[in-house]
Amino acid sequence: MSYKILLYAYIVQVVIVLIPVLHSKATHHNLKDYGLRITRKLLIQGLTLSIGIGICLSLISSPISLTVGRILLICLVAPVCEEFFFRGFLQTNLMHIVKGGKRLLGYHFSYGLILTALIFGAVHLSDIFLFDLSFVNAIINAALAMLFGFLMGYVYQETRSILGPILMHICLNGLPMVLPL
Repeated sequence: MSYKILLYAYIVQVVIVLIPVLHSKATHHNLKDYGLRITRKLLIQGLTLSIGIGICLSLISSPISLTVGRILLICLVAPVCEEFFFRGFLQTNLMHIVKGGKRLLGYHFSYGLILTALIFGAVHLSDIFLFDLSFVNAIINAALAMLFGFLMGYVYQETRSILGPILMHICLNGLPMVLPL
């Protein structure tokens, strides 16, 4: 990954964190409304699934060159910034704006959760540039991001805390790096 692309990726992460912060200042919302609280509900199940999915992804991932900047971006900065924006800010607001949802296998998925997961997957199409993926691999990556977005979104929907999704995201991103086969 070139220095310019890594710098661009860091800038994108800072921008997505600034959006909810600026929105909260403009609308006088408390940042705690965006999931900045700690809870244990669903944390163990979410982490277990994340580790399992991360191990599966390590089986299909190609070897990548690791640098400190890339490790920090993928394993810490991106999970924290993306979960704060997508689950804490976007999903919270969409759940208030778009009422209702769908039931699947006994679980309720709000329309806000569904829309956020779709957007999360679509945004991950940009990984075609960040990771120099082929078009087909970028589509697969975006589809997996969307599915994982549903899982993290459900944990957030049920707990109203972004801690679980952040830890899940860290596991998902980090395991393919430490378990490349």
